[in-house]
Amino acid sequence: MLNPIKLITNKPELCDFVFEKGVFGYLVWDTSIGIIYPSAVAKKSMGLTLDQPFPVECILTLSGSNFDTEVNHSDSILGRICFDPSNSAGFPFLFHTKEFFELGRKYILLALDVFFEGKEKSLPPILQSAEISRDLFTSSFRYSNIGMEISNPHGEMIEVNPIFCEWLGYEREELKKKTLSEFTHPDDLDLELSYLEQLNRGLIPSFQIKKRYLTKNNQSIWTILNKSIIRDNLGNPIYYLSQILNITDSIQSEMELRSISRLLDQMANLAKIGGWELDLKTNQANWTHVTKRIHEVEESYIPSLETGLQFYHDEETRNQITAAVQDLITKGKEYDLELEMVTAKGNQTWIRTIGRAEYENDKVVKIYGIIQDINERKKWEVALASQTAILWSFVEHAPAAVAMLDQEMRYVALSQRWIDDYKIPMTKEEIIGKCHYEIFPNIGEEWKKIHSRGLQGEVLKKDEDIWRPPGWDKDQVIQWEIRPWSLLSGGIGGILMFTRDITESYETKLELKLAKELAENAYNAKSEFLANMSHEIRTPLNGIIGYSDLLAETLLDSSYSEYAQIVKQSAHTLLNIVNDILDFSKAEAGKLQLAEEPNDLKKSILEAIKIMDIQAIIKGLDIRLSIDESIQQTLMFDSNRLRQVMLNLLGNAIKFTEKGMIECRLVRINSENEKEVKVRISVKDTGIGIAKENQKKIFDSFTQEDFSTTRRFGGTGLGLAICKQLLSLMKSELKLKSEVGEGSEFYFEIPFRIPEFDQSLQSDVAELDLANQKKLESKRNEVTVKILIVEDNVVNMGLMKNFIKRILSDVIILEAENGEEAVKVFQKELPHVILMDIQMPVKNGYDATIAIRKLNKGKKIPIIAVTAGIIAGEKEKCFEVGMNDYLSKPVQKENLKQLLLKWIDFEDLSIKSKQSS
Repeated sequence: MLNPIKLITNKPELCDFVFEKGVFGYLVWDTSIGIIYPSAVAKKSMGLTLDQPFPVECILTLSGSNFDTEVNHSDSILGRICFDPSNSAGFPFLFHTKEFFELGRKYILLALDVFFEGKEKSLPPILQSAEISRDLFTSSFRYSNIGMEISNPHGEMIEVNPIFCEWLGYEREELKKKTLSEFTHPDDLDLELSYLEQLNRGLIPSFQIKKRYLTKNNQSIWTILNKSIIRDNLGNPIYYLSQILNITDSIQSEMELRSISRLLDQMANLAKIGGWELDLKTNQANWTHVTKRIHEVEESYIPSLETGLQFYHDEETRNQITAAVQDLITKGKEYDLELEMVTAKGNQTWIRTIGRAEYENDKVVKIYGIIQDINERKKWEVALASQTAILWSFVEHAPAAVAMLDQEMRYVALSQRWIDDYKIPMTKEEIIGKCHYEIFPNIGEEWKKIHSRGLQGEVLKKDEDIWRPPGWDKDQVIQWEIRPWSLLSGGIGGILMFTRDITESYETKLELKLAKELAENAYNAKSEFLANMSHEIRTPLNGIIGYSDLLAETLLDSSYSEYAQIVKQSAHTLLNIVNDILDFSKAEAGKLQLAEEPNDLKKSILEAIKIMDIQAIIKGLDIRLSIDESIQQTLMFDSNRLRQVMLNLLGNAIKFTEKGMIECRLVRINSENEKEVKVRISVKDTGIGIAKENQKKIFDSFTQEDFSTTRRFGGTGLGLAICKQLLSLMKSELKLKSEVGEGSEFYFEIPFRIPEFDQSLQSDVAELDLANQKKLESKRNEVTVKILIVEDNVVNMGLMKNFIKRILSDVIILEAENGEEAVKVFQKELPHVILMDIQMPVKNGYDATIAIRKLNKGKKIPIIAVTAGIIAGEKEKCFEVGMNDYLSKPVQKENLKQLLLKWIDFEDLSIKSKQSS
């Protein structure tokens, strides 16, 4: 059965006609058999449920005459569709007509429009009877498939028909209580209200708009609303009569048709396929946009049969297309040709053109077809032929063992290397055409299965296949690959086999792998050695620095205090050397990292100067600091790493300066980035200076200006190399200005990020922290604190006890020599805080922490790691096992004090103390 949608889908002219005129859908009339085929929307407009055509006799004019007698006299006819002879009303429509032909048959497209009474001068007699009209209106109101609604000028709904209630999902009485704004889409309300105002003022007799109603479940339905006004004898408005047509399906169909049309255009553009037609009645030709683009003509170009043939310059080609078009016109003989033509811009291109004929009364009245740009395909075919020749040549002359076989495993081509590697006692010509299994009769079933899988389309390969050929005294390692090759017509033609002897490279790889393992083991051994050395050196240094601090505090007014400071400074120097060695090891492994946080730049620089000030005073030098006031106080940087750079530079300046001064300057320089502050930091001395030829090598590891310098001034030669690595991480570079005998200036420029918080609040926070600290200071003297020290080194144990006694006035110190003992002491004494060493005999600090955390009373106890190890990852591991904080050795009393004040809840202890008393 004929499908109305498919019939017009590929005809843009008919689609546009339906979109413009077919408010209630459309009908297709097959004039040869007198049958009408309704569209889906038309069936719904008439209340039809079956997919059933009907005869043309069901369509009548308003006068009652047959529709086919009027269709040739007018493009628009008022009429009705009547399926029941006893029902003279039927379904009134305004029919818009358009003829078209398909496969030689004549069809008429009937677009169904709104029935307007004003379009005819007089109504049929049936509508002139008041009684019949009233009955007809009542019947139509109740049973119509068109929604109807009557309302008064106050906006109150008086009556509504069942179909409208069904569309909106309301009961009749429920809908009558709604106002216009409650079931009208907000985007369409203003438009309807503006027309209502014109209707009330008598400016228009009625109006018709496309609008959306809102259903009970807040869904939108598309409709066409026709609203008229009924007035009394005095001209005052009494009622509004609304006729509503549900066109939701029509809108969806319209969108689908437009989508299909757009898709066809897109496909034509992508495939470079254009269309053409020639009406033989009018001799008028039409080209699509793609066709014009293929011919490289303007959009305004008017084509014809004669001008179209002129694009074929070659005489043979022109004769071929001319004869094909002539046969199509006279005999209806279709054609499909691939030809070369010359465009309007003089470019040669290949096209494929197909021609078809359209008939009317067994006579060709129109020819049409497509034209496709196949220039790229033709180029590809030529290139493919060339590539095929190259491939054959490659296979035959390849310096590797290559063989090409067909589906029957017969040789198609092979390289000379294949013959040589496998010692085949035949020539290429003798091998081609023979079966692979005939050449190698001893091939096993496993290889035959591999060949079969390749012939089915699989790509198989093995990078290393170890086997021992007959007569060899060692294994051979080969690399092989099998992949299918395709025929030009499609399908798998056979397989390509590649083999390569990689025994030598395989052995080299094994040697490299072994060397890599040895290197990794050596690096791991070095890292482990450095970790152990760090622990072993830092442990006694912790005692030296700690006790020298205590000694200096005890001998404040004695010359021995100076000796204690020298001991402490010497220990710090040794500690710096250890840190330099560890940092150099990290730099070598690429494991140096930065921890950027908001920090006070001036404070960090002053801390570095303070540390080095004792050395400067001993040598009689003055360290001066100059800071640009425009530099912000708080910036984002790693304070420890920046301090390390400054200590190295200041240390070198002091070391190589005998008299004069050292100047440290911080100057702000311009930056294009508003979110950063660029600062130039320099350290300038009046020392011995550096010769120009030596200025580059001093940045190398383990290197100073010359060996005499090393002997005279000492040092490892690592400081500047580490500074260079650290500044590189900070997106900076260490530079030097120096003259022998005049001193040196080391400087660098760092882009500091501005913290993303209000810095004006920082001073308030600092003041609050200071107030809290003073409060804690007062509380700590009121309560007794119980602290457990877990430490296997007697010296460090004594040092920690001395520090704690100087920090807290009323304290009970518990001791444990290893982790196992720590767990027992904790269970018995329940201390308020634990200072936990990491590397200990019996049970280390990690395992002890895990054991304590498993106890009910050990889940919240503050545990602070105290360790001499500073290898990367140790701090993170401490937090991972459940420790709360981290303190590295050598322990500074002030750092210990801050951590104790941070983690001991003096407020809670004070409350408990008062309750117990």
